[in-house]
Amino acid sequence: MAADILLEIFVLFFLILVAPVLSRFLKLPVIVTEIILGIIVGPNILGILSDTEWLYTMALIGFIYLMFVVGLEVELNLLKANIGKVLMITMGSLLVPFLLGYVVALVYNLPPLFIGVALSTTSMGVILPTIKEFSAGEEFSQVLLGSAILVDIISMFLLAFIIEEEFLTFDKLLLLMIALSGLLLITCMLKRYRKIRKTLRSFIATYHTDVRLSLTLIFGFAILAEFVGVHAILGSFFAGLFISEFEEKVEGLVEKLLSFGYGFFIPVFFITVGIRTVARFLGFEKYESLSMGLAMSARLSLIIAAAELGIAAGIISPEVYSVFVLLAIISVLLSPSLAKMLIGRKTIVVSKETPIP
Repeated sequence: MAADILLEIFVLFFLILVAPVLSRFLKLPVIVTEIILGIIVGPNILGILSDTEWLYTMALIGFIYLMFVVGLEVELNLLKANIGKVLMITMGSLLVPFLLGYVVALVYNLPPLFIGVALSTTSMGVILPTIKEFSAGEEFSQVLLGSAILVDIISMFLLAFIIEEEFLTFDKLLLLMIALSGLLLITCMLKRYRKIRKTLRSFIATYHTDVRLSLTLIFGFAILAEFVGVHAILGSFFAGLFISEFEEKVEGLVEKLLSFGYGFFIPVFFITVGIRTVARFLGFEKYESLSMGLAMSARLSLIIAAAELGIAAGIISPEVYSVFVLLAIISVLLSPSLAKMLIGRKTIVVSKETPIP
């Protein structure tokens, strides 16, 4: 038993190691390569790895950590300077797929609100690694990330309301507001009072306490988010925002956190997506469902989460669930390459010395 688990762990680390090398050779984004490798070693091809409970747990941690990195790399000052562009892109990203999904759902007698909102999510799991890999310009990156974050936050709240009308009771909403207010107060105090900052720096100066504290905040915020009825990744995102306000005061903290995430947990998430992909297509039968899926705008991570929520709540059928998963995979395979081809000519300069995360 132990030998089997150790073999699976070795294979996982080997895939994480070779993915960047293959991505350079194949000229594909690393995340695409990781998903392809996951499909190959998954239960329906080589059968080396399967969707076990421990792997699912690692992938969930990777997803949470990915959203933490998103928050960590968002610069609020730059977002404020581009708030007009962010809001315009956000509205377009929400309305266009929502209306398209709503109309198509009516045609196929599906729940229109759920389909519309689910398709309004963004491919944050694709956007962040792709921007890092293609070395996008600062303003472009912040506008894109800011828009994606707003779209995801709005979409997730709407999904939660649709699936469970009472997901946010008054007590939980009050708790959420108190928590956010407390976070804002602590941020202001730490930024204003030097003695507090000095004491904190002396506390985290030894035994990598800065990393330990950051990890505690990530999962503490994630648990709080789950408790009030929203997805854990929103909590980890706010943890990233919080830490980003002070990362300049702690030497090398961001580099430590990024290497920790991109070195293991985030690649595990994308490899697991590949492992779970082929098996989930076995229930796919209807050609009309396929045509419906291909007509919709492509998204990745949260659309899979939305599909899981929808089928668990009995809102969508297994066939429609398969369409959502297929749509997400098509998105993650095509979107980064198209972004590189279409945007790279004007706004993205790829450096040969830039390491691929």
